[in-house]
Amino acid sequence: MKHLLVFLFFLLVSCKPSKLEVEQTESAVDYRSWETWEECSQQIDDHPCNFSLVNQHGEEVELYDFYGKIIIVDLSAMWCGPCAIMGRAADPIVEEYGAENVEWLTIIVDNEQGNPPDQDDILRWATMNNITGHVLAGDRSFIATDEELRTGYPISGWPTYVVVNQEMVLKYGVAGWSEALLRSQIDSLL
Repeated sequence: MKHLLVFLFFLLVSCKPSKLEVEQTESAVDYRSWETWEECSQQIDDHPCNFSLVNQHGEEVELYDFYGKIIIVDLSAMWCGPCAIMGRAADPIVEEYGAENVEWLTIIVDNEQGNPPDQDDILRWATMNNITGHVLAGDRSFIATDEELRTGYPISGWPTYVVVNQEMVLKYGVAGWSEALLRSQIDSLL
């Protein structure tokens, strides 16, 4: 029995989740720990890869800035009508669930001409759709080109969204827009 307890102790101590590394720079003091994982992908139940993009106000935003919250990553195009409908739902959903619990990041991949959006494009889109949350300028590099999903998200239709839980694990990915489905996914993580 004693050997069994010792074995279980070492088994529990040696089995760890993905390693969380904290990087610190000497040149600047940051307001938070920089959280990264040794491995990442955009597959369900993996840690999504971090990104850094500029929002409609010219501020740099990183995915990992919101560790501890449920994060909705909305991948949209400016020419897509359902994307605008989904974007307009962002602020009311965040308000209902609380900004301390949910963060919504809209990444615009294409402008109206199918090109990467610039600062003016995303500001215009955010204003036109009355969005106060983060609208970020992305590009087609956010679309997966590999089977391992290490280079982008599996976008098969517009809009596409993913839900990342509070532990920075990708839990859901959906092509299309259903507010009821998204709400049930958020509820399942609270």
